[in-house]
Amino acid sequence: MKTRYLSKTKILSGIQCPKRLYFEIRKPELLNDAPRPEFLFYIGNKVGEMACRLIPDGKFIDYSNGLTEAISVTHKLLKEQPDTPIFEATFSYGGILIRADIFYKGEKGYRLVEVKAATSVKDYYLTDCAVQAWVIESSGYPLEKVELAHVDNSFIYQGDGDYNGLLNHEDITDAIAPLKDKVPNWADDFQSMLKEDVPDIDIGPHCNNPYDCPFVGHCSPEPPKYPVSTLYRGGKLIEELLNEGIDDIREIPDGRLRKPIHKKMRRVVLSEKPEIDSRISSHLKEFPYPRYYLDFETLGSGVPIWAGTRPYQQHLPFQWSCHIEQQDGSIEHSEYLDLACENPMRPLAEKLIDTLAADGPIFVYSGYENSVIKNLGQFFADLQEALDQIRDRLIDLLPLVRENYYHHELMGSFSIKYVLPTVAPELNYSELEIQDGMAAGMAYLQALEPETDDTRGAELESQMLKYCGLDSLAMVKVVKYFERVIPTKDL
Repeated sequence: MKTRYLSKTKILSGIQCPKRLYFEIRKPELLNDAPRPEFLFYIGNKVGEMACRLIPDGKFIDYSNGLTEAISVTHKLLKEQPDTPIFEATFSYGGILIRADIFYKGEKGYRLVEVKAATSVKDYYLTDCAVQAWVIESSGYPLEKVELAHVDNSFIYQGDGDYNGLLNHEDITDAIAPLKDKVPNWADDFQSMLKEDVPDIDIGPHCNNPYDCPFVGHCSPEPPKYPVSTLYRGGKLIEELLNEGIDDIREIPDGRLRKPIHKKMRRVVLSEKPEIDSRISSHLKEFPYPRYYLDFETLGSGVPIWAGTRPYQQHLPFQWSCHIEQQDGSIEHSEYLDLACENPMRPLAEKLIDTLAADGPIFVYSGYENSVIKNLGQFFADLQEALDQIRDRLIDLLPLVRENYYHHELMGSFSIKYVLPTVAPELNYSELEIQDGMAAGMAYLQALEPETDDTRGAELESQMLKYCGLDSLAMVKVVKYFERVIPTKDL
C-alpha cells in the first residue's frame, strides 16, 4: 500500500483513535450512514470567512486545482508578495498536508492564525496548531508567533457590517512548543498502521472525546434492544449497571431500581405496551377554549446578524407557528416568517400578541418558548406587559407527558420527535428536508445570503414553514391523543 498524505484533520483523528483514522482512510464508505453536524460546519465556515474579512488585502489559495497547485501558489506568493496575508496557505512536509487559516509575515518571522468558532481555547486545539506549526517550520518558514482566534461571546454587534472585536486572538506559541516534536512520530506511526489490518481497539471514552466518532456503530457489538444507557437521567446508575454486566433494561433485577420513572421504563419495555396514567387525560380536559399551540424557531449563530445581539445568543426568534383550536374542534393556523425583514423580532412579537388574543391556554413543549418570549420583552419594553401576560398562559406539555406516559419506542427520550410517532404515526419528521431546529436556523441564514437566488430562497422558506408548522401541529395531536385515550393505569 502506498504512503498517503495525512491532513491535519486525519492526524487529529488518529490521535483520538487510530481505528477511526483507519476507517476514514481505508473504509470511507462507512461514513454514508453517519450523522453529519452540518450546522456546526456551516457556523465554523462563517466564522472563518469573517476572520478573513477582518484582514484587508489577503489572498485566498484555491484548492480546486489540486494539492500540488495549491502548494506551488502558496510558495510563489510568499516569495513574490511576502507582505500579503494568505488565507488557506497550503504546505506539506513529512507526508502531512495542512492548510493554514491565516498566514502572514511578521517582524522576525511568520505568523500563523488558526480560527475556531468556539468561545474559548480548547486543549485539543493546541494539538491542531502544533501539527500546522511543525509542517510550516519544516517547510522553511520559521514562526515567530502562533495565535488561536476564537469568538468573543461578549461582543455586541452594532450593525452596518462592523465585526471588529468579534474574535479574540490568543498567543499559544509557548503552549504548543512541547507538542511539535511529537508530530513526526504521530505521522510515522499512522502511516505504518494504515498498511496493516484494522486496529483492534475497543469502544470507550475516546469514542466521544474530543469529538463524537462517526464510526462508533461499526465498532460496537450488536447493541441491546433497550440499552440501560437510555434510562432517563440515569447518571451514575447506568455506569453501575454496565459494571455489573447489565446492558439491557429488561435484565435489571426486580427491586434494583429506585426512581419511579426508571421502574416505569422497566415495566413498559418488559411488556412492550405503553403506560398512561389517568391524570393526564383528566388534566387536559380541564383546559378551556380557544386553545393555542405555539412553537418558535430561533438563531444561535457565531456571527450575529442583528444589531444589539451577541454571538451564540439564545432565544432570538425568527419564526413561529401557532395552531388555534376552537370548542367545536375546528383548527386554524397562523404563522410568522419574513425573509425580507432586516431584524424580524419586533414584527414577529407584534403579530404574536395579536394572534394569541387575550385569553386561552397556550400549549408549548418545553420551557424554551417561555424564555424566548421573556427575551422579546427585554428587547421591546413597550411590549413587555403584553408578552408577560402571554407567558402567564403557557402550559408546558413536556413534564405532563414525562410524568404520565411511557412507550417502549421512546428509548428514554421525551422529545416531541420521539413522542409523536407513538401517538400520531401519520405525521413524520423524517419526510421533511428540515428535521430539527439547528437545520431550520441554518436554512434561515442561507436564505438571507446574497448569493441565494429567489428560487432557492423560496424553497428554503417553504421547508422552514413545513417544519415549524409540524412542531405546533404535533402538540395538537399529543393533546387530542391523551384526552381521548383510555388510560392503562389509575393513580
